[in-house]
Amino acid sequence: MQPFPLNRRGFTLVELLVVIAIIGVLIALLLPAVQQAREAARRIQCTNHLKQLGLAMHNYHDTFLGFPYGQFSGMQRENTNENPNRATWFVAILPFVEQSAMYDIVKPQMGVSPANTWNETVRRTVVESFVCPSDPNGGKVGEDGFQGNYVACAASDNIFQALSVENPSTIPYKGMSGLFFVKSKIGLKDITDGTSNTLMFSEIRQSPQAQCTIGNYWNGWAMESMFTTIFPINNPAAADFVPGSRKVDNPWRQTLGMAESGDGAQTAYMPRSAHPGGVMVTRADGSASFIPETISVLTMQFLANRGDGNVIPSF
Repeated sequence: MQPFPLNRRGFTLVELLVVIAIIGVLIALLLPAVQQAREAARRIQCTNHLKQLGLAMHNYHDTFLGFPYGQFSGMQRENTNENPNRATWFVAILPFVEQSAMYDIVKPQMGVSPANTWNETVRRTVVESFVCPSDPNGGKVGEDGFQGNYVACAASDNIFQALSVENPSTIPYKGMSGLFFVKSKIGLKDITDGTSNTLMFSEIRQSPQAQCTIGNYWNGWAMESMFTTIFPINNPAAADFVPGSRKVDNPWRQTLGMAESGDGAQTAYMPRSAHPGGVMVTRADGSASFIPETISVLTMQFLANRGDGNVIPSF
């Protein structure tokens, strides 16, 4: 008796192509969702970094009854004897962000030599809590050392690079509108607009260009560890600016005239983020939140000013 013949049949080319097409469509549908989930996780991590930074500042304030200076001294217009280093707020709060070992190593060098010559191992140490996980260039180590993604609020208008030795009253120590600037001595009592209505920190993006020093915590030559809200969030207007000229540096910073101090140019850093649609910030009450890039420049200037008396509109 003949066995019943088995009718074996494989996939046709058309069927195989249809299956591949279906798989491709499913991947195309799922990929954005996966990317969004990853970005959401990175944004949560960035939020946690900024909350911890706000908490560190409040712990510093409780200890010393005020926030640290934004920058210990200015740049070339100050007398050399009064300009031993250009240390920034970052150095001051190292013990409050679980980096006491780093602080203890550089402490003997404070007031003796410029900050960008302090212990190289410490300066080149990347502190992960100061790196936004969404920034592809985050964790950059430049010529002076580690450059981070979080910078302090200096002003709602111009950031002054220097204090004039000839006429110190030209730029009073408390003359800037934010919380951190050269030799700043701001405390919670000075935030008359309310801590929830005042910015403390914002994100910036690291430039892929080696010579760009934004977020430089170890050499406050041009106020690289601070920002101003004079320009919009993620400002595209600086995109054509090139390094080495008066029109300084790509989308990461922009140059202004600086008649206040007599210097020829002023570098201003605006809030920038790798998160789609806006930036993460820390407010003076220690809370972290997301601000959309659709917010008006005027509202951002109100938020950056610690005592202008303006009502913050909804955004």
